[in-house]
Amino acid sequence: MGRIAPINRSFRLGRELVARAAGPKSSSALFVLLALVLASCLEAAQKTANPPEMQAHETTPQFRIRAERNLVLVRVVVRDDKGRTVSNLHKEDFRLLDDGKPQEIADFSVEVSNPKPQAAQPLAAPTAPAATAAPPAAVVPQRFVGLFFDDYHTEIEGVMRTRQAAWRYVQTSVRPQDRVAIFTATGKDQVDFTSDLAKLHEALFHLVARARTPMGCLRIDDYEAYLVTRRKDPEALKLLNTDALKCAFGINSVGSDRPDFGAGGAGNEAEFEAADVWAHVELESKFALQAIELSVRRMAAMPGQRSLVLVSPGFLTETEKEKVDAVTDRALQQRVVISAIDAAGLTTGLPRDITNAALPSIEALRMRLNKTGAVAMSGVLTYLSSDTGGVFFHNSNDFAEGFREAAAVPEVYYVLSFSPQDVKLNGQFHSLKVSLTNPGHLSVQARRGYFASEATLVEKAPGASELERAVFSLEEVHGLPAEVSAQVEKLNDQKSKLIVSIHVNIASLRYRQEAGRSVDTLIFDTALFDRDGKYVTSKEASIDLNLSDATLEKFSKSGIVAQTNFEVAPGTYRVREVVRDRESTGTVALNCDAEVPGGAQ
Repeated sequence: MGRIAPINRSFRLGRELVARAAGPKSSSALFVLLALVLASCLEAAQKTANPPEMQAHETTPQFRIRAERNLVLVRVVVRDDKGRTVSNLHKEDFRLLDDGKPQEIADFSVEVSNPKPQAAQPLAAPTAPAATAAPPAAVVPQRFVGLFFDDYHTEIEGVMRTRQAAWRYVQTSVRPQDRVAIFTATGKDQVDFTSDLAKLHEALFHLVARARTPMGCLRIDDYEAYLVTRRKDPEALKLLNTDALKCAFGINSVGSDRPDFGAGGAGNEAEFEAADVWAHVELESKFALQAIELSVRRMAAMPGQRSLVLVSPGFLTETEKEKVDAVTDRALQQRVVISAIDAAGLTTGLPRDITNAALPSIEALRMRLNKTGAVAMSGVLTYLSSDTGGVFFHNSNDFAEGFREAAAVPEVYYVLSFSPQDVKLNGQFHSLKVSLTNPGHLSVQARRGYFASEATLVEKAPGASELERAVFSLEEVHGLPAEVSAQVEKLNDQKSKLIVSIHVNIASLRYRQEAGRSVDTLIFDTALFDRDGKYVTSKEASIDLNLSDATLEKFSKSGIVAQTNFEVAPGTYRVREVVRDRESTGTVALNCDAEVPGGAQ
């Protein structure tokens, strides 16, 4: 049997996976493959110089399949006239336009939020393992909700109302199999995924508003600063210079609509102040988007259903549109649904302060710019939620209902992908339109478009590979006949050995015939997650099968058992086992819970 050597890689796939015939455990450090049955076969192999019939060794998985083309991912939610998601559509039911040009849908999949395990194929019964079977495990997490509070832009009233509603949501709607995390734009007062209500309460009620507070007479809002500094917008300049005259000299006079009005005077100083406001706005927007992206990355490592709820009044991303698109792409790749709650609640649309009531035309202008700015501010919430299949809860002060709606994900959605032809990576925006061939009373929610740049177009296997997706999923797949079980052997008061056994019925494998032998390779990926669904560690190895007809016949009846083990602390674990068959490309993905006694993790 080949030696198992450690490998060095970021996923930390493991050091030992050994295989044996279904039967008692070997006493050697590494189990001898099929030791009880294959001794005569190995002896014959030595005489005939044939390779071993089975050999276990480590392998390095292909976590990235290199791309041959660029792909654009489009998540689509289809609802009927009662708001219920529609689940019976097929690839042929969709049409996709890129800048008005029909596109061929290259890949199509249906994603179910709460997948039901498929019926397993019948297996030959494995022999009971020697180790003590693990006791029944506690509830293992299946749904992960990240609550992201934008403390850069939310004012104190918004923080107080939304955190109270969030706490009510946690108390009344979070189930035992759910885990909740608190993220913030500033990175302060965060807590990782947990079911501990005390930790969540502490984090929520430590949240504070860190929004900038305007000082002095001249109040320049974010959108006005953007229009003045980046666009040199005449109307915004007129409003700014009018307010500058009022603050500096008490003059009720309409200011100039030209930049550098009154060089060296009030107008000039006001433009400098607007530039300073815009510098802060742009920096805070960059930081907020970066924090959202980091939250998506964190959620991508959690197995099961993933929803991220943004709690924010919105912020300007007029100069960060490609970054917004990149965040959208990452969420689509990692199967994270982003929803949003407008922390401002129900607003009248009126300006907060009437600066110059003596000039009605200026106040009308102020109101118009305020409305336009509010739409621009909410754009990031609209786009991220609609493009990833989520909801945008706004124009309401019922934040408790907002959290219930936003934390849920569509029961069913569709993922379409296409490869743009002759696309130029020039950063230009391409509008997308997804429609149904027979729409009837159905409505379609889909991605609005994408920016053609290297940062936002993804490779053939976008982001995480199919293997990584399978490992970090809860869905069971039965493409091969296999079963997984776990047993515990106590080492001392602090540590135990968790032994994972994978029984595979090799009778139905699709072998390649080579020199009179049946040849195939089974690849085993075993990952451990803790009670909160956090990744702990994993191992990978493979078994090369090079079976004679006689050996194949024997083990087609009993199957083979591969084993790997982990040294673990007491606690509740979920074992995720993914077995792949190289010849048929079949895959099985299974879950197994284990409780290691000795104390709480």
